[in-house]
Amino acid sequence: MDEKTAQRIIEILETDPDFYVPIKKLWLMLQGEGLALDLELEEFRAQLEADDRFEIEELDDSLPGDPEIVAEIERELETLGFFSGPRVKLRSREMTPEDLFAGLLRSLQRMNEALRGAWETRPEGDWETEEQLLDALTIGQEMEDEVRQIIEERRWETEASEEA
Repeated sequence: MDEKTAQRIIEILETDPDFYVPIKKLWLMLQGEGLALDLELEEFRAQLEADDRFEIEELDDSLPGDPEIVAEIERELETLGFFSGPRVKLRSREMTPEDLFAGLLRSLQRMNEALRGAWETRPEGDWETEEQLLDALTIGQEMEDEVRQIIEERRWETEASEEA
């Protein structure tokens, strides 16, 4: 990969709120900027793996089921900003507990937004689906509220210790 592309990757990974960025998302971003146009996704990944500035995290987030249906679902999820597959992190970027909680909160917010969208487009009269969605919405909101509370408590504790 050329140095201009590598520098842009570093810029993105230094500033992205998520420490681990899906490789496919990063590749698509670069392509949208006119970079890495000569690289297929697998070549791009191989070059990231070969570069010691980057750390790759493998995730087994594959969906079970019919491959054609799974591919369609993955395409829909990608249009919503949810990418599956391996992720990349800048090795030099250290994560703090605050970073982890902020990332968790963002993930929960996105999940809850997707669940609300699923609720809006649910099939009419399918009580089982409605019940499952309501349960998921309730649990998701409770989790988001709990993480928000932890963040506030940590912020309060940090401010109190700095004033002392």
